[in-house]
Amino acid sequence: MRMRRGSIVLSSLLLSMSLIAAGCGSNNSANNEAANQNKANNSSNADASGNAGNTSTNAANATNATNATNEKKALDPYEVVMVYPDPNQSDIGTVQSAMNDYLKTTYPDMNMTVKLNPIDWSAYSDKLNLMMSSGEKFDLLWTANWMNFETQVNKGALLPLDDLLNEDGPDIKSVEGDLLEGARRKGKIYGVHVHQELGNPQGVAFSKELIDKYHIDLSPLKSGEFKDLSPILQQIKDNEPGVTPAVGPAFPLGAYFGSGSMENIIGPVGIDQRDTNPDNQFKVVDAYETPRYMELAKLTNEWYKAGFINKDATTPGIDIWKKFQAKTAFAAIGTDLEIVKDMKIGEPSLMANKSTQLGMDIIQVPLNIDRLHTSKLAATMQAISQTSKDPARAMMLLNLFYKDKNLLTLMNYGVEGTHYVLNNGQIDLPAGKTKDNVGFFHDNQWQLGNQMLNYTRVGEDPNKYFNYEQFNEMVKSQPSPLIGFVFDSEPVKNELIAVSKVQSTFDPGFQSGQLDPEKDLPKMIDKLKSAGLDKIIAEAQKQVDAWRAANGK
Repeated sequence: MRMRRGSIVLSSLLLSMSLIAAGCGSNNSANNEAANQNKANNSSNADASGNAGNTSTNAANATNATNATNEKKALDPYEVVMVYPDPNQSDIGTVQSAMNDYLKTTYPDMNMTVKLNPIDWSAYSDKLNLMMSSGEKFDLLWTANWMNFETQVNKGALLPLDDLLNEDGPDIKSVEGDLLEGARRKGKIYGVHVHQELGNPQGVAFSKELIDKYHIDLSPLKSGEFKDLSPILQQIKDNEPGVTPAVGPAFPLGAYFGSGSMENIIGPVGIDQRDTNPDNQFKVVDAYETPRYMELAKLTNEWYKAGFINKDATTPGIDIWKKFQAKTAFAAIGTDLEIVKDMKIGEPSLMANKSTQLGMDIIQVPLNIDRLHTSKLAATMQAISQTSKDPARAMMLLNLFYKDKNLLTLMNYGVEGTHYVLNNGQIDLPAGKTKDNVGFFHDNQWQLGNQMLNYTRVGEDPNKYFNYEQFNEMVKSQPSPLIGFVFDSEPVKNELIAVSKVQSTFDPGFQSGQLDPEKDLPKMIDKLKSAGLDKIIAEAQKQVDAWRAANGK
């Protein structure tokens, strides 16, 4: 699974989530002191054993060496509790035991075990908040900037990790490097970024069958512009009466607009990256008032009037891929695409994973590739709870997930031979098993560690993670001018909620083409301003200016 982002609607929905307060204790210094007591005791024990008098240099050296060894072995047993969103697996006990056997055999000096504590997605946020506010002891937790990370930091629920990373996270630092800065708040790092793809390509997914049937030339799409799709959609409309040319809810005003046109700050507020005036590089504006938004809104409205777009595009929970399987869909526009080797704007390639999933060939053409955004670096992270009794041991375990393929495989795929087999180096289900009855099957690899260590599943591109690394270099080569900036929403939290309500009323209609932007967009903008949009823009500009001054931008 990939948690996708970029659209204005999505930003507003996630905003509402992030503004929910989570009560919890904040006595970090006391917890740090208690958490380090184990190391202090070990050190004092080693010092005591090293006080035996001996004037021989060789004997002293031998004693010191023995003491160093004893210090390593003197760590008290500790159980690291991992909390993360996932349906409970019937064989979780088997996997947990296998992980603990592996830790005992491979890393005996660490003297730790792991306890897996998955919480169903529907209850994760509320239950985690309750655990934090009640002071329940646990260690590692999954968090994200769209899942209350900012609130958790502000309430003191998470421990700062800088010292822990320096002491016990060498492999994390080696893999992540400067990417760790995306979780820095108030001068401290509070989360460890999961090493994965750093963005997404957006564009169009096509039915290969219809592309081949009509010998459709896709080369005009090398322009990177959605408007060049119009003749292609018209051809399908004219010749395939039972097929919808463009199925939604993914359209040009979705992920594509948010990523390809705006450097988003919060809700509809950001920097117009298509504004070529250098004086406006850090000017905060309303996305709805940019020329690009009006341009794409008009195009989408024209497509809707021409009958290119499905009438049920705004229906919640619609599955566009079922329409492809039913052969009633030609293109999905504005959707996230798969990352392939040597990805280029306008370059067609097979959507391998989706094709395998659907049992039919899907062609994808990227029209936009993400830039490196701070938000992506905090989109999926591991953190350490302030209730941890041994944060150092928690960091030791987390560090292993960035270097140890065997341990990461146990966590992600279970026990070999029981929950999976290797088929030509790829993960496959054992004979006679399905994902529903194998006992341990999930797709949450994106929640933990170094994804580039993972196996791929049968049906996936075997080079998937190599492609991710190549893609990451492309993304890092074009960083956002706001990389490192994090908006503090507290001064305008009420206005943000009011603005979000206005967005939820109008956005679906604009994104599906059902609203006329020349008539309805001014109405929306008036309502946004009444809800406090200008105050949000002013606050964002103030914070951007302060950040620039502090960082020499």
